[in-house]
Amino acid sequence: MNFLLPVGERKGLALVAFALAGMLASGTASAQAWPTRPVRMVIPFPAGGALDTVGRVTALALTERLGQQVIVDNRGGASGAIGAAEVARASADGYTLAFASSDTFTILPLLRKDLPFDVNKDFTPVAKVADMYMLLSVHPKFAAQSLAELIEMAKAKPGELRYASVGNGTVHHITFEYFNALAGTKIAHIPFKGGSAATTAAMGGHVEVLISGINIFKTVQAGQLRALAVAKATRSNLLPSVPTLIESGFPDFIAASWFGVLGPLGLPEAITNRLSTEIAAITAMPEFQQRVAAVGGEPGALGQKEFIQHWARDMQRWRKIVETTKIRLDE
Repeated sequence: MNFLLPVGERKGLALVAFALAGMLASGTASAQAWPTRPVRMVIPFPAGGALDTVGRVTALALTERLGQQVIVDNRGGASGAIGAAEVARASADGYTLAFASSDTFTILPLLRKDLPFDVNKDFTPVAKVADMYMLLSVHPKFAAQSLAELIEMAKAKPGELRYASVGNGTVHHITFEYFNALAGTKIAHIPFKGGSAATTAAMGGHVEVLISGINIFKTVQAGQLRALAVAKATRSNLLPSVPTLIESGFPDFIAASWFGVLGPLGLPEAITNRLSTEIAAITAMPEFQQRVAAVGGEPGALGQKEFIQHWARDMQRWRKIVETTKIRLDE
């Protein structure tokens, strides 16, 4: 079963059937007996970003609810592939989990054929925790005051303007290249190792444009960057004066990265269900929602079945975008 096949409702349902079959075949380990020792949660990106922050908040809450420490282990590199491979190789006993994003588990498999893991065969989806929507911003002294003006400037100087992203093959990178394709612009990509480095470059005027998550909203509020558009269906409560890309003339332009918990393939059903139940309770807590919102995230909990369906739809949608941008990382 392969959910990276061409789009269609049948394929999404097939993904669900595959994942549920894997759960039923995974055994009947007792949730009551687990965990009896600390659990490792691998975050496949460096410390300090939004994924890391939300992952640490989730790990802390799980520690309290499970009665065993959930230890965060940052294994960054290769757009998350190094950390993902670490989890894929781990024993399916509930003591190694991933706190991951669609950068690694949706986008990357569409761009590379040489990954050291297979998203169809090597993981057990557990639950989705939150979403992070994309934001397009510029240096406050940059001449363009709106998205329309940025497009006009970029068309007048093809290839001369530059945008920073958190790295090659991320949701950020693909989102901006999709914008380039739709707008008819050729703003050049400058990848950085992480969001902090990309944001610093934009704040310092070393690049003209930044594509990031809304997690940089405080930088915008402080006047260190000027936001031009957000890739949401509606305006962000954090930046209510910033128009959406849809308002700016790009119909249906919505781009977000999901954050969620996964385990190795064969994670016992009882452990999966326990984790999914605990995560649902955690994401309903007002203090958790506040901490996620403080870094620009939007809590969006989904149980295992709904998470699998969301993941399938997300893969289908991004496949179309990748086909439009014609980006590959293994060529």
